Amino acid sequence: TAVDIVSQDGGDPAAVAFDAVTAGKARGRDVVLVDTAGRLPTQLHLMEELKKIKRVIQKAGPIGSPDNPVISSDLPPHEVLLVIDGNTGQNALTQVKTFDDALGLTGLIVTKLDGTAKGGVLAAIARERPIPVYFIGVGEKLEDLETFNAREFALALLS
Repeated sequence: TAVDIVSQDGGDPAAVAFDAVTAGKARGRDVVLVDTAGRLPTQLHLMEELKKIKRVIQKAGPIGSPDNPVISSDLPPHEVLLVIDGNTGQNALTQVKTFDDALGLTGLIVTKLDGTAKGGVLAAIARERPIPVYFIGVGEKLEDLETFNAREFALALLS
């Protein structure tokens, strides 16, 4: 599968994201990923930059085709995912709250859950912010990223 990369040297992150979404639409791509790695909720200027990125890519306009008419909910982004480190305990919950308040998260990916003692953070997150967990990472390799199954996880946590 071909992957197109949209980048700019020294470009404004929101402008790069806008260009990527616009290019993805023009090229008929099904998915455009915008990775904003390295943001911490304590870095207020970077959190503001994330809000700006979301606002700017919404200006790229709705996604639609003759076979699939445009509706208002078709404005990008369609998913806002946060990848958090399951080792960080209470800090993970703080991050989820902060990013959700700023961006309206639609899903989570929780890494480093290779031990059941680390899984308690999911219970705290579920209680405070019931945001779907899509994937969990249980190791270092790509194949260690698993689709999250709440029932299996709860049984493993309690056994």
